Amino acid sequence: MDKWIGIVGKVGADQYDRRIRGLQKNGYDTTAIEKAISKTMDSIREAPKESFVIFGEPQSGKTEMMIALNAKLLDDGCDVIVNLLTDSVDLLQQNLSRFRRAGLSPSPKQFSELPADARTIGQRKWVVFSKKNARDLEKLKDSLRFVSRVVVVDDEADYASPNSRINNDDRSRINKLIHDLLGERGQYIGVTATPARLDLNNTFDNNTERWVDFDPHSQYVGQEFFFPQDGRIAYRIHLFDADEGDERRELRTAILHFLCGVGELHFAGIEKNFTMIVHTSGKTREHGEDFRIVERTLAVLSDPDEKAFRQRLKELQRIAAEYWPRAPEKLVEFVLRNIQRHQLVEINSTKKRTNISDILSPTSLFSFAVGGNIISRGVTFENLLSMYFTRTVKGKFTQDTYIQRARMFGNRARYKEKFQLWIPRELMANWAKCFAFHQLAIQAARTGSGAPVWLADHKSTPTSPTSIDRSSVDFNDGEMSFAIFDFRESHQYLGNSNDDDLRRVEAIRNCLEQLCFPDYVYNYLKQEIEFGESVCFHRPSSFGTEKAKYSEDEINGIRRKKGIFSTNEFRRGDKPEAKHHLKIFHNPSGKARLFYKINGRAIRFIQNKRDDQ
Repeated sequence: MDKWIGIVGKVGADQYDRRIRGLQKNGYDTTAIEKAISKTMDSIREAPKESFVIFGEPQSGKTEMMIALNAKLLDDGCDVIVNLLTDSVDLLQQNLSRFRRAGLSPSPKQFSELPADARTIGQRKWVVFSKKNARDLEKLKDSLRFVSRVVVVDDEADYASPNSRINNDDRSRINKLIHDLLGERGQYIGVTATPARLDLNNTFDNNTERWVDFDPHSQYVGQEFFFPQDGRIAYRIHLFDADEGDERRELRTAILHFLCGVGELHFAGIEKNFTMIVHTSGKTREHGEDFRIVERTLAVLSDPDEKAFRQRLKELQRIAAEYWPRAPEKLVEFVLRNIQRHQLVEINSTKKRTNISDILSPTSLFSFAVGGNIISRGVTFENLLSMYFTRTVKGKFTQDTYIQRARMFGNRARYKEKFQLWIPRELMANWAKCFAFHQLAIQAARTGSGAPVWLADHKSTPTSPTSIDRSSVDFNDGEMSFAIFDFRESHQYLGNSNDDDLRRVEAIRNCLEQLCFPDYVYNYLKQEIEFGESVCFHRPSSFGTEKAKYSEDEINGIRRKKGIFSTNEFRRGDKPEAKHHLKIFHNPSGKARLFYKINGRAIRFIQNKRDDQ
């Protein structure tokens, strides 16, 4: 009897290794997961109560990484892990199901499944799931009041968790409840694709020096493909003017293209069910209007007696000739034979309950997701083939919101060139700029060269202004600097003054290593030069010779919190009116840094200048 008592609940400390082996057995490349988990555990061990963020690309496999992280935390002796999700029953069920299928022990539970007697909870290990709403968090906090240590893993951490009352010496409701849940006994780990708000908000005092970069998996298709820096689009993009003609007609055409696209992939051997997203508004009334257009288009093609059937058929035949020119009639036949194999789901509708699980992993050949705010964040659409996206804003674009709306990112490698994006021209330009600005900051974070610098202009801002901690964030100092290198007077770092701007930028690339002049800055400048912008290359200058002005750390680090590249430096260059300025500063010890600054108010850099970072 005693031997059985001793093994109850004892699963060993190898859940993480078993999870990794299981993924590898199924052909999953676990390199990125293992790298991220290793860095995460290092951060936890080095600073057990310090908050930090794991960031990765949208829809890049973060949920699988979170499962592995929970397994590793259990192996490491963590008693209670709380996984926080956005306030959506659908998202909660989707993630909870995936975690349970992973075979974790203890099996993940919703907070409502915890024992009624809070004193008994601390006697066992728990993996708990909770939505980020006030009612649930209040009950969860009460249930865990006797637990001595909690690790909070916050999915979509930049949503609801940051303190939107940061500038009022107060805490917003959700932020306060998470703060109280952590208390002195908890560690906070945020997980997101858009960490700007967490940084600029100082959410739970997270430390950017401990941030963990989670690389996308090998089959991931993301920004580099859908928003290429050279502007060469390799997928099916359909641009139109928002005020041009009838948007109802545009949507109907997009639906016909989607039907033909599914048939084309089936003929090419990718016999899957596919989904089309229709996302035009945040208003539920307009969701219903879009839903009726999709419903009506499919109804007409399903009934030859419909008055509009012949007209839709002509349009279908014309589009089929684009997709399968060798035998367009076969493609038309495929669509018409299978037209009733469809499913429509209206998301965030006025209906009390909509189940989107069948649309996230489509169970019907032609599946349509119409709506709503849940499309914009958190959900992963398998086999997404088409996105009709016209949702815009009246004021500035918040970059984190629009980056999250890129639902076309993900595991699309097998058919990425066939993906269909329908979008107004102006929206696409603004969307691409959001990604360009975001990528510049994220790549800086990846190099570990200090707090990230986020870019803004008159059209976009990195995050909601109400969430930016104005006590520690600098809106005026717009310089970026990179890794230190050995300075040599004989080197022509900035190229020959007779060369054009592109050749001079390439000269810097040839002289300096990647960390000293990162690829993301090099590529960004190349793109700007191609767009007609000019670059001013300043002659190198010494820094720190007047020791009374600077501290020893400033001289050795060639960096000041207030910045080195002053406004007066613009006038000292041969092209003071240029948009982009590059200059090398070197100290008496022969060390140097390259500094980059943008001239003018069109672009602003926003950086957190907290003393502890």
